[in-house]
Amino acid sequence: MSPEDPKNPTFSITTPLYYANDLPHVGSAYPTIAADAIARFQRLLGKPVLFVTGTDEHGQKIQRTAEALGRSPQEHCDLIVPKFQHLWEKLDIRYDRFIRTTDERHHAIVKEFFQRVWDKGDIYLSRQKGWYCVACEEFKEERELLADHYCAIHPNKQAEWRDEENYFFRLSNYQEKLEKLYQDQASFIQPASRRNEVLSFVSQGLRDFSISRINVDCGFPVPENPHHTLYVWFDALLGYITALLEPESDPTLENALSRWYPIDIHLIGKDILRFHAVYWPAMLMSAGLPLPDRCLGMGSLFAMV
Repeated sequence: MSPEDPKNPTFSITTPLYYANDLPHVGSAYPTIAADAIARFQRLLGKPVLFVTGTDEHGQKIQRTAEALGRSPQEHCDLIVPKFQHLWEKLDIRYDRFIRTTDERHHAIVKEFFQRVWDKGDIYLSRQKGWYCVACEEFKEERELLADHYCAIHPNKQAEWRDEENYFFRLSNYQEKLEKLYQDQASFIQPASRRNEVLSFVSQGLRDFSISRINVDCGFPVPENPHHTLYVWFDALLGYITALLEPESDPTLENALSRWYPIDIHLIGKDILRFHAVYWPAMLMSAGLPLPDRCLGMGSLFAMV
């Protein structure tokens, strides 16, 4: 809500930050068109509106794609990102901010946020063993995989076994707080079918999740240990906050949160619901920040990637 005019609250909406590993497609255009329509409606109501979109340019998926094409990850992203911007122009999408997670201003926000969570005691070093889908950038449980450990979301991609040292976020500390959030704020996850998916997942008990990777150079180094790279999802979700910075502002959390935060709607795909409706609010709670108003889960975004 805008502090200078409480009678005319601001409205902020985000699309997913799209992976820059490949060209945009209908799965990218669908939520961006929907977000544009919502933003236009809010402008017609006379509200100050900030519509955020952008690209996620870190992680092993992008690193491997770039290597296969004989490029550095940065060179690859610099070729792909303009394709998204050109498509949004062709579709007459009126976004206000386009965030790239390779932006140095974003790096500053990530470091400050990480320090808050570190100081809270919610990050620790341990080992991670399990099946990992590079296309999802996510560890999978056996029940989430198809025969021969193929990914249910990317059925042509076989998960890889990992056994490595990672830093972990204490997600398990936020089980009760998240359950209370879903109970007290039923509209936080919409529609009801997506909310039920999250409730079912959380009811099984939350496990801590790893927030770093080794042998991955495409990303920001962990501030406490540069031999580790921050996990793409810990980094990418913070892009929503970096995008709120005014162009002339110093990249600090205080500046980023000063006007457009908390975000009214995260418009997302069902395949990334868990990251936005479970991991993201827990991370924000750890950092002592307000939560977004709602996560609106649409159809599958990434099955075609």
